[in-house]
Amino acid sequence: MVGKKVANILSRISYTSAYIIMEDKETDNIYIYNEESRSEWQQENITDSPLDTSGPNFSQVDRGSEDSDSHDKESDDGKQSPSALRLMFKVMMNPIEGWKSVRRASLTPERAQQSCFYPLLAIMAVSKFAIIAYNPSVKLPDALVDAVCSFVSFFFGYFCLLIILKTVMPEETRQTFDSSFGKVFIIISLSTLCLFYTLADLLPMLWAILIFLPLWTIYIVCRGTKFLKLPQNKQISSTFILCLLIVGVPFVLSWLLGLVLPS
Repeated sequence: MVGKKVANILSRISYTSAYIIMEDKETDNIYIYNEESRSEWQQENITDSPLDTSGPNFSQVDRGSEDSDSHDKESDDGKQSPSALRLMFKVMMNPIEGWKSVRRASLTPERAQQSCFYPLLAIMAVSKFAIIAYNPSVKLPDALVDAVCSFVSFFFGYFCLLIILKTVMPEETRQTFDSSFGKVFIIISLSTLCLFYTLADLLPMLWAILIFLPLWTIYIVCRGTKFLKLPQNKQISSTFILCLLIVGVPFVLSWLLGLVLPS
């Protein structure tokens, strides 16, 4: 009986020692990696391996979207402020759509003068010398006086128009010509007259036809007065006064200067 117990104890001891030896062998196969060496290995693999550029570069995408946004803003700005000279031709071809474009463009009077009125005014003054080629009896001083009269009459005519309109027009409509659009309206109308007078000077053989071109300026003004938002009960009288002054003031100033300057 005692011998069986001893045998059982010895067998358990041998089994336990065998299990411990197996665990030691298994732990011998476990490798402990150093985190520092592992990070160095990853860095080497990253630097050695080629960069995968097949996927989208989000920084470039963001930069590209910013560039496109700025380009869209620039194009929008370009659309909001087109050339005053191009707007003038659009008004001449289609007055209703042209004045709509002028109103939407938010064109300033200074820009309309610099890019449209003053260049056409200078061309009109230079065209006065073309008569020397068609009529040799006309001398250079006479052409010079005519050029000066034309330039000054339109240049100061614009400012005279603003003063006279604030005096002659009905009180309800005077503030209209203090606005930016009201001034641009007068500038573009005077610019069409400069263009028509230039054509008449350059083509004197067609003078009998071109002399009626200022009537188109009157038509342009009549079609554009509704964009000035004049009072309904004063619209007809205001339109008549406006057409008369736009065509008549430069003509009267040129005639007065012709009397004052020596011929």
